[in-house]
Amino acid sequence: MATDTIKSLPAVRSPGFKFLLIVILTVCMAVPLFLIQLALSDREQTAAGAASDIAAGWGGPQVVAGPVLLVPYTVRRENLVNGQEVNMDQDLTAMLLPENLNMDVHARSGTRWRGIFEVPVYTATIGVHATFDKAGMAALMPSDAKVRWNEARIVIRVTDAHGLADNVVLNANGHSVPFESGVDVDETRLSGIQANAGLKEPGDLTLDTKFTLRGSREFSVSPLGRRTTATVQSDWNSPSFFGAFLPTDSALSKDGFKASWTVPYLARGFGQSFASANNQMDLLQQPAFGARFYQPVDHYQLVQRSLKYAILFVALAFLVFFVVETVSPQRLHAVQYALVGSAQVLFYLLVLSLSEHLGFALSYLIGAGATVALTSLYAMSVLASRVRAAALFVVLGTLYALLYVILNAEDYALLIGAGLLFAALAATMYVTRRINWYALAAPAVG
Repeated sequence: MATDTIKSLPAVRSPGFKFLLIVILTVCMAVPLFLIQLALSDREQTAAGAASDIAAGWGGPQVVAGPVLLVPYTVRRENLVNGQEVNMDQDLTAMLLPENLNMDVHARSGTRWRGIFEVPVYTATIGVHATFDKAGMAALMPSDAKVRWNEARIVIRVTDAHGLADNVVLNANGHSVPFESGVDVDETRLSGIQANAGLKEPGDLTLDTKFTLRGSREFSVSPLGRRTTATVQSDWNSPSFFGAFLPTDSALSKDGFKASWTVPYLARGFGQSFASANNQMDLLQQPAFGARFYQPVDHYQLVQRSLKYAILFVALAFLVFFVVETVSPQRLHAVQYALVGSAQVLFYLLVLSLSEHLGFALSYLIGAGATVALTSLYAMSVLASRVRAAALFVVLGTLYALLYVILNAEDYALLIGAGLLFAALAATMYVTRRINWYALAAPAVG
């Protein structure tokens, strides 16, 4: 009986069986990696919740759209009531966009913390100069309309009005008028501010105002003028420009950035006036552009990207051990392979947990160093060879260094990954080129 058991052992130790076992273990490692992915998603949601809490007290991402002129009027139209045509008055609100719009924005940046989570915030001082012409006002409504010019309003929409840091005054043709809270359009109240335009009839109108707006993470403006010029500058030194239009000119330095835009209304996609403002107010924010107060070390994003390569690197670690075992007199048990794979999986959890406190680069260095050292020391024991353990240390260290390069070279990630796989296969074929696989699988005699 004992002799039969001994003779059956080489079959279990055969390279073919061991390779199949490694494939199964690699697939099994997807389970703890999936759990780490869930933990990452949970931490991202917690960070997003912290950002929302800060936005609720300070101000969220802001979009400034305006000023625009809203003019209420009444027209008599035939309507079908109970099968009969009846003349009825309709109250509507026309909307006119400015001929020229200039916006000058100075944003002072900072950070706010909620627990361990950091969110970039800003306080923006926004200077606005806009003009409306008489011809545009005169052609705004139907010829039979009864226009209530004394109720005409200047409106500026902001995404999160509670970020306004002080009261705002409008200078209209040299007359100062205080803004009021909210934007009222056809029985709908929107976020923003409004003020009486001070009109009695159509006429040229020049507007100037300045206000302070607090927000977080993003700031953008909408190009509502027939010709819009905007300048945004800040002491934040890592902006990410986004939106419908990129800057026509920008300058970056360690002290901050300055960017300018010039946008004609032909590039915007809609006209300068609307006979009815109903359902058109949201349209105003669609062509917005601006700057994102970008955090260059987004550790959650980098951990997410590293997890995409996790199975590949676990498989490569198994392959390295398999090749070393093949050229070694020692044989590894399935449990030992499982422990090696667990160390590679735990690396991602280490990086995730440490990066929330130390940043991604340092966390990656600590996690990779600890994982490579642990695996190499374990290999030195189970393989009973310092030389082979040192070789494993070099190979695994190189793999983790390449993974870091892949994570920071997104445009070339696929190319580097494909090259790494090809190199791993070529190295395996070279190292094992003289191995007699049949001899390894043959039972020992005596």
